[in-house]
Amino acid sequence: MAIVQLSIVLFGFWIVLSGSLDPSVLATGLVLSTIVAWIAARLLWTKDDAPILTLRQVGRFIVYVGFLVKEIVWAAIYVAEKVLDPRLPIDPAIIEHKSAFKRPVSEIALANSITLTPGTLTVDVDDSVFFIHCLSGEFAEDIASRKLDHMIARVFEGE
Repeated sequence: MAIVQLSIVLFGFWIVLSGSLDPSVLATGLVLSTIVAWIAARLLWTKDDAPILTLRQVGRFIVYVGFLVKEIVWAAIYVAEKVLDPRLPIDPAIIEHKSAFKRPVSEIALANSITLTPGTLTVDVDDSVFFIHCLSGEFAEDIASRKLDHMIARVFEGE
């Protein structure tokens, strides 16, 4: 079931990126999405820990992706302001952020979400402690608020 769900997500992503509904493009996307999902399932998950999502969790995942895109856009604007106006202070720091996730897929989602957001980078993860480089204190405060942790837990941990 995890392969089917991942194939659907990847195929949807393919359609968005390709911007084409041409049958040959759709067929290529469907084949590649299925192959990538099969490889991911074999390499990333044990049979007992595949990230199978209920319909409720799929809805939460859609909300999470919308939230993440919004955060990425706002962070990109903020970083652009910092870069374009050198008078604005940059105060980089590496912070420690402890997570309480029960599943590795949740930790992976958090690490990747942080790294995708401009101004932050997950440097290392050690026993559920994330070491994150932040461009400024505002980014550290956002991570400390645990809003992202909560949304990821609702999707992958079923909370």
